[in-house]
Amino acid sequence: MKLFYQSVSSVFHPLLFPTYGTLLILIVNPNLYGHFPDRLHIVWLIIVFALTFLFPVIWLFMMKRLDMIDSLQLITAKERIIPFVATATFYLWTTWMFKPNVAMKIPPNALVFFMMAGATLAVFVGFFINLFFKISIHAIAAGCLLGLTLSIIKFSTYDLRLVMVGVILLAGIIGTARLYLNAHDARQVFMGYLVGFTGQFISFTIISKFI
Repeated sequence: MKLFYQSVSSVFHPLLFPTYGTLLILIVNPNLYGHFPDRLHIVWLIIVFALTFLFPVIWLFMMKRLDMIDSLQLITAKERIIPFVATATFYLWTTWMFKPNVAMKIPPNALVFFMMAGATLAVFVGFFINLFFKISIHAIAAGCLLGLTLSIIKFSTYDLRLVMVGVILLAGIIGTARLYLNAHDARQVFMGYLVGFTGQFISFTIISKFI
């Protein structure tokens, strides 16, 4: 079971949430993006993957090499301060890249923009909470995925009820993994769920009214 939960924590690493979320958006919204060429879908995925996973991971390895952190697992709350700021910066960059009405060679994607805006908000809130006590970043990502899935139901032509159930189960498995591995306690996990879900909810219901 330990190997299984370690695998879950790795496969569903928090930094991979934007990539999984973008893939979900593209798959369940064929009418919105079907007229765009497939290569543009790939470009969107590459941009999100590079800015929200590849660059932050490189930054983490640099910090480890410079002895700014003790481990890549970021076990203590203190170790997470700079990575939180760096991740928020990369997330802001990604959000701007997908902002509607931005004059760019690559067409923006409004749903990815709102997803990233919600994720960025969640990261900033997680940063401030982390100053007082440790919070589960995995649970923040799981909460974001749950909030995203609920938010895009109204845009999709598909029935996403089974997808929603699957995401709820996945979020539960991710939280259970963090508890089983003694990485967090129940309060830290549930706080992460709340922060992630709220970030997406605010983005899709409030920020969307202004942009």
